[in-house]
Amino acid sequence: MLEVRLVSSLEKVGLGKDPSSFKEEMLLSAFRGENISFQIAFRNESAGKEAQVRISEITETVIEREEDKKGAEYVPEVRIRQVLPVMCRCSCNPEAVDEDYLFTDARMAPDLLRDLKGEKVPLTDQWQSLWVDICPGKQERAGLYRITFQFREEDGTQVECTAKIKVIDRELPPLPILHTEWFHCDGIVDYYGVKAFSEEFWRIFRNFISVYVKRGGNMIYVPVLTPPLDTEAGRERTTIQLVRIERREGDYQFDFANLERFLEICQSEGIRQFEICHLFTQWGATAAPKVVTWENGVCRKIFGWETSSDDPEYLRFLGELIPALKGFLDERGLLKRTYFHISDEPNLTSSQYRTAQGAVRSLLEGCTIIEAVSEYEYYEKGLVDIPVCATNYIEPFLEKRPPVLWSYYCCGQTMEVPNRFISMPSWRNRIYGVLLYWLKIDGFLHWGFNFYNSILSRKKIDPYESVDADGGFPAGDPFLVYPGRDGFPEESIRIMVQDEAINDYRALYALEGRIGREKVMELIRQEAGMDLSFRQYPKGEEFLLRLREKVNGLLLEDFAHND
Repeated sequence: MLEVRLVSSLEKVGLGKDPSSFKEEMLLSAFRGENISFQIAFRNESAGKEAQVRISEITETVIEREEDKKGAEYVPEVRIRQVLPVMCRCSCNPEAVDEDYLFTDARMAPDLLRDLKGEKVPLTDQWQSLWVDICPGKQERAGLYRITFQFREEDGTQVECTAKIKVIDRELPPLPILHTEWFHCDGIVDYYGVKAFSEEFWRIFRNFISVYVKRGGNMIYVPVLTPPLDTEAGRERTTIQLVRIERREGDYQFDFANLERFLEICQSEGIRQFEICHLFTQWGATAAPKVVTWENGVCRKIFGWETSSDDPEYLRFLGELIPALKGFLDERGLLKRTYFHISDEPNLTSSQYRTAQGAVRSLLEGCTIIEAVSEYEYYEKGLVDIPVCATNYIEPFLEKRPPVLWSYYCCGQTMEVPNRFISMPSWRNRIYGVLLYWLKIDGFLHWGFNFYNSILSRKKIDPYESVDADGGFPAGDPFLVYPGRDGFPEESIRIMVQDEAINDYRALYALEGRIGREKVMELIRQEAGMDLSFRQYPKGEEFLLRLREKVNGLLLEDFAHND
């Protein structure tokens, strides 16, 4: 017997339990241009069968407005993807877990989203799910749309389920804070086997950037030099250096053509803010990043792990590169929208870090230095303009409150605080949007949009075979998208839920513009039954779904009364 259930986007189906958020009929609301998601869970005790899934009809009850009568007819875009399991060999840090994990052992778990494109889906006696995205166009008419999905088995058996989508006659405001996921260009080069900055590279790069922006990225990591991130001492990552450097008689000359192409693509896709890659290695700025130059037609490495960060020649090189780079950006009106990194999570006791700071501070005068840091002392000593603090170390920053404060999480934020590991429930991912609003965080960062290497880049990996950097990080930490066929990324449950978190923030911000921040904060407090922090927030999906529908309802009421 075929069973079909509608469940929320925050359920992870297929982990040995019956779906708990079962609804007879799904009713959701969405603003124009906003993607909303839910799932269709299904199973059949008669294994070995297949079923064809299709949208049997879309009907609408439209709220008439004068301007609608002149417009064209539209129906919401509907996309159906199969939720596929991936192997999570390292599901968590076993020494630092809390009770809010779905599992902590090695197992297959749902994450990868793949377009159906008319294929039949195999039926088993275990629960599976289809991921449904509905995105009303920016010209969509307000109204209530009824969308019917039909499962048809080989023997002619049919089962239908229905979702209703209320389209709100407005667009949400753009995300008012910055969001960056570190983009790893070597992931494209290594997985697809293309030459860096070739035409094929740029084609694939644009495909990835398009998804990056579509899912809320508005700032991008720029590899002016090969980023010295997640690289074991003495090892190298694939060269990704946007600036072509030539050395003639000891002088450096810079060609910014590839950088210009990079920035043009990003801007054309909607990115407006940029962060220049780190100028020194991670965790203390002990060495220079890898730098290659052309000399007499030959390309060779001139700096790297063997180059101390206080090496006079490397500092002389930066003394020429940074002014040239600043001039290039300033000519294009981008310098004021560009941020600089020195060393990721630096070490205050490192004399080399202090030397590195002193060497480049004057070169970066008038620019903004942004850094991932875990101790308030970095900001207190004036070593960073914008601190980006890990969510489990951020309390001192919140208490003393710098004018601009960002947050981040990664493999180390494993207990109490939000995160997006595959082994965690999706509500622990989505709650981040509400918390960012509640705590007035000015930006958020994550290190892995598409990191397709093992831990410390000891080897390249196939992300379809390893979602945990070859056992180095909890599954799901290294990347949000999979490198799909023909250079088109495939998304994950995690990126879609994070997109919902971003849209929650945008909706709260929209409501603030109508009724004020104090009233929005009181609404959150009433719905949550508590004051929130990165360590304290309502658990489960009910709060998030209820709050969002409440916010949408209040916005609709305000539009009706005041517009």
